[in-house]
Amino acid sequence: MTYQREKYVIGSFDAWWAYGDFHQDSWFFGRQHAVHVAVRPITLVNEVTQSEPGHFVYPGTDFIDHIEVDGERVGELDYSINPLLDSLYINMIEVNPDRRRERIGTAVLWHLWRVHRIPIVPLDQYAMAEEFWHQARLGLGAAGAQIESVLCLNEHVQLEQQRWQHLVPKSVHERRMRAMEASEEWPAIKARMEKEYGH
Repeated sequence: MTYQREKYVIGSFDAWWAYGDFHQDSWFFGRQHAVHVAVRPITLVNEVTQSEPGHFVYPGTDFIDHIEVDGERVGELDYSINPLLDSLYINMIEVNPDRRRERIGTAVLWHLWRVHRIPIVPLDQYAMAEEFWHQARLGLGAAGAQIESVLCLNEHVQLEQQRWQHLVPKSVHERRMRAMEASEEWPAIKARMEKEYGH
């Protein structure tokens, strides 16, 4: 089920970044040794919000946003939140190559952390993104954000998905079969089926 296909702004935020030492014991980036630099406002514009059977987080929600800086589209974000509301999964965060040194991707992760306050889990990222995720874990982790290891092996993804399988609605056919099996007529129906089909 797709909830929204129109574009709408879900958040505009000023990204502040500290350059200098990160301190684990500081609530934010090491304030004593850092120079804070304001980055232009970054806007996330939602293009798709959906909850579709067959998707990894179903019946959770998938989001596709594009990333804008000063009204210019500079990247795309594809993420999901599971129905337990305890993890946010990054399917893809892509920033135009000529804008990557501006730390826009890291600013977007910080924004997601501040809004949702749940662990961020990258899914099956490209090898070339390893350094980005390493730096994000170090920098944002020092500020209190929780960024987990990449969830990439199919069996790990399936194990994660099992945590909310009890929330997946049954199909109409399954519901009808269960209702029929619970009815008073079921023994007679079952006997007739076994006679006709030999089961």
